[in-house]
Amino acid sequence: MTIGALEEFKLDCVYILQALFSENRKKRGTCFSIEKDLLLTANHVVSNSASIEVYLTSDLFIEGRYVEAECIYSNATLDIAVLKVPDGTTTSSMELYSTTVSLDSEVKSCGYPVEKEHYHAPIRVKVTNTFFHMTNREYSFEVSQSDTVSQYSGMSGSPVMHEDRCIGILLVQQGGNSLYALSVKDFLNDSSLQEIAGEHNVKIMVQDGISYKTPDFPASPFKYCINCNAGHPNIKGIDIGFTLKQWNIDKLTESIYDWIIDYCLSHKEKANFTGGERGLFKYARSHYPAGDLNALGDLCLHIAIRESYSTIPIMNKVFDVNNKTFSCTHAVLNFDSIELWIGASSVATNIEEAIQMAIDSISYIATIKSIKNRLITLTSEIDDSWPHKEKLKRLANSSLELDKRFDKIIIPIFIMHDSELITNYDEINFMNLFNISVANCRELLQERFNGSLVSLIDLRVFYFPVLNINEVNNALLKELNS
Repeated sequence: MTIGALEEFKLDCVYILQALFSENRKKRGTCFSIEKDLLLTANHVVSNSASIEVYLTSDLFIEGRYVEAECIYSNATLDIAVLKVPDGTTTSSMELYSTTVSLDSEVKSCGYPVEKEHYHAPIRVKVTNTFFHMTNREYSFEVSQSDTVSQYSGMSGSPVMHEDRCIGILLVQQGGNSLYALSVKDFLNDSSLQEIAGEHNVKIMVQDGISYKTPDFPASPFKYCINCNAGHPNIKGIDIGFTLKQWNIDKLTESIYDWIIDYCLSHKEKANFTGGERGLFKYARSHYPAGDLNALGDLCLHIAIRESYSTIPIMNKVFDVNNKTFSCTHAVLNFDSIELWIGASSVATNIEEAIQMAIDSISYIATIKSIKNRLITLTSEIDDSWPHKEKLKRLANSSLELDKRFDKIIIPIFIMHDSELITNYDEINFMNLFNISVANCRELLQERFNGSLVSLIDLRVFYFPVLNINEVNNALLKELNS
């Protein structure tokens, strides 16, 4: 590995750990330094051990030269332990980064899996699930597994990193495709760990706005039964389930009913409304474009990105100065960056037409002129009623160059079409057939999408095969006017 790569993965802060137990039992893990002579690891690696050996390099492991570590604090519930090694043992440390970890964020790790013997294993992975919205949870987030490691025994206790800072600690391998991790934000809620960090002058960066909570939203009808990271773009397959082999259209429309206010009215409009809850709903319903079938797709897109990515909604579907339509516009505060999410939804009777509609929308969104038009419209929506307005006002700051007003553009796509997967429901083979449909969706997107349109753009795709587009829309309108 090159020197640059060693620096990128902070290998000089990451060490082999070996815990010794009675009857000559040994357990391998990884640990890393967070301040001079202070290490973090997973508690389950060292719990009840007779002694702990730390090998600072691979060569020292081969030579059998180690330093003994003392466990000065452990928390079995969090599965984290703090180790102390003799003064002068370590020469570098990793800064902790207390931040919320967002879905699909690219992160990395480095540790010492047993299958690699004494060699380090740097990996680049993505966040595949987060649990921050749950009160009772064992872990903070999941990351995908790397194709360079098959068994992660020995990597427990490895740092999970964003750039050169530690955002979490790797704890356990789950099944064949996920790794569980505990975030720095969560383990620093432990007062004892806070005290230790303060006493040892551990460097901690706390993300501005970390306590921000995205606006509450209703329960969703969607089940994200497929999260396919096998290639670009990422595709999430959406299902609403069947009851007695009947597609749950009533549950869908009843749930969507509750989203009308959240979708149709901006934060500014809701903040300035003076009537009661029922009046607010009627006001929101009057803004819903009932005669536009594509509004259904845009509404579903709004729901999907709100609950999947904790987005901050700014605008719903609008026409810009060229009379072209944009789906909803949201923002995401991801680490220290601002992502502008400009949606593209497509509703059609078949997948080919739906894909082409989505591609046409993407091609238009990806032009500099259209991005400028969107930001002009967006400027009027961000005012002093906004939560977290100081960060979001950067999007509306016309004195900045276009590419300085955000760090990345994300285009979330919601593809919705009539499908035999639903009309010819096969309970036994449903998930297998659904996966085939998702693969077909990706293939069509890859064939037609020019990925070099704008270097800052990334795609998030939601794929929702339905029984019948018109039936769904009619059922929703009936529900809204009931």
